[in-house]
Amino acid sequence: MLFKSLYCGQLVSSTIPIPELPKTNRAEKGIYFCLKDSREQPAEAVWTHYWTIPNREEVLAHRREGDFHWLRFPALADFRISQDARDIVCYPLPGIPEDTIRHLLLDQVLPRCLAHQGKVMLHASAVKLDKGLLLFIGGSGAGKSTLASNFHQAGQSALADDCVWLKENQPQPLAVPSYGGLRLWGDSLKFLVDAQQDVFSMAHYSSKKRVLFNDQTTDGLADGFPILAVIVISPVGEDPVIDVTLDSISQREAYMEMVKQTFLLDVNDADRITLLFKSLGRMMPALKFFRLSMPHDYDLLPMVRQTILEKTAIKTV
Repeated sequence: MLFKSLYCGQLVSSTIPIPELPKTNRAEKGIYFCLKDSREQPAEAVWTHYWTIPNREEVLAHRREGDFHWLRFPALADFRISQDARDIVCYPLPGIPEDTIRHLLLDQVLPRCLAHQGKVMLHASAVKLDKGLLLFIGGSGAGKSTLASNFHQAGQSALADDCVWLKENQPQPLAVPSYGGLRLWGDSLKFLVDAQQDVFSMAHYSSKKRVLFNDQTTDGLADGFPILAVIVISPVGEDPVIDVTLDSISQREAYMEMVKQTFLLDVNDADRITLLFKSLGRMMPALKFFRLSMPHDYDLLPMVRQTILEKTAIKTV
């Protein structure tokens, strides 16, 4: 039995249910995901690229083997991906729960597969306002999910927590969200999520929880939405931020920030990287960019939200 869902408007057929994604009955060829039996991770492979998190060991590795790409999440799972990035097979380690596998698939593997297919996949949170989407980008821990959750509290739906597809379209690019929901730490859950809202485990190795806002419908998701503004959240530095500031930034500065937040499957594939940069460059002039600095204070979030709406000239009902 196959379970059919949508991710960034693309059909995903899976051998396991993926409750985080909206269901669909579409029949065209999309991405196929198969979860295989558990096995130990072979030690002899030579990996050509590693992604790391500061102060931690590598969290993801990539290599090519014949016609396949491999992604390894050490001590968790290996994913084998076809050359066209449409067939994904996962080999988890023994004892790894299914929610962890779904997290790796949704938030790491699928964005890279769609990027390999030629799409501009942006590491961003997205909230829906009256006339389109507001996107938040920034490094890990910058506050993307926190801001998206605050907008959701105020009635603007959070449609993506970690990834959107930037779709070339004239006269304005569109953003196609991945799936509705947020991943939040315990303190954010306490301040930003209704106590009656169901929360779920994100992965067994993390204390983050997943909050799903997905209504399981696909209306409008596949076509995408206009992008009202892209907010670049400044990283948390050693000196605490006291004031809330939001300023326009140049196209050059914005382009560099956008490049840093795009997903790639094979960082050594020069041709695909060139196509990615060109596509992103064509979309940039039609977008508005701002840089946000804000203190880590939940009580100030309503003011941050209002500042964003006023300074970006976004009107809501």
